[in-house]
Amino acid sequence: MRVRFWGVRGSVPWATPAAIGHGCNTPCVEVFDEASGERLVLDAGSGIVGLGETLTAAPAPIPILLSHYHWDHLQGLPFFAPLYRRDWPLTILAPALESYEAGWMESIFRSPFFPVPFERLPRPPAVRIIDAGHVGIGCFDVQSIRLNHPGGALAYRIRGANATGADLVYASDHELGVPDVDGPLAAFIAGAGAVIFDAHFTQEEEAAHRGWGHSTWEGAVRFCAEAGVGRLWLFHHKPGRTDLELTDIEAQARQILPATDAAGEGDVFEV
Repeated sequence: MRVRFWGVRGSVPWATPAAIGHGCNTPCVEVFDEASGERLVLDAGSGIVGLGETLTAAPAPIPILLSHYHWDHLQGLPFFAPLYRRDWPLTILAPALESYEAGWMESIFRSPFFPVPFERLPRPPAVRIIDAGHVGIGCFDVQSIRLNHPGGALAYRIRGANATGADLVYASDHELGVPDVDGPLAAFIAGAGAVIFDAHFTQEEEAAHRGWGHSTWEGAVRFCAEAGVGRLWLFHHKPGRTDLELTDIEAQARQILPATDAAGEGDVFEV
């Protein structure tokens, strides 16, 4: 599988000269299975807009797998170009969380928030509700588990058509520190080829933000190192985190787990 980051920031797009190197958009990750030619999109933050502009080949199904419903993971969806092309079939895979409300999709397109009503889309996407556990999405075999985040969120462990290939784990928006959640999550990510993990805060910021639903980069690195993951991508960078700060965090993280990178928009890797 080939994985590309289209958005790596958390909470809000952050476009400043000091932060532009790692990118300014909120979460969106593209997973492309080279064996089957299928793709899976993880979350629909503002990064999904750039992805949509690249989809100019023959139309194909696009499943968009959401981790949860906070605005930074949805805000790019109304601007996703394939929504306005009748020949592109889209499916939104929406987790059944305590925060779930029927009609959420129509709401984000409704006036006064957006000028094009949902029912006027050329081909409104299908919505498929999923729960924690196992789900098949085209050629992708996906396992999911609940995270510690306000309103709920899911982490995903993804395997492509090549059954002997390594797994990818996407665990954005998780606050470490609750043993009943962290224990199962550690088992869930164990041995994964690559893990994309929430690293929103620094240790110095942690005390003032407990209960916000995000981890520190050091906590993420130690947690993933103990789980024996092959490679770690620090993700969901806090707004205002500069490129120099992220480079320094990456260097410190590599002293704990050498195969660690601070995710940047446009980064591509193979699993």
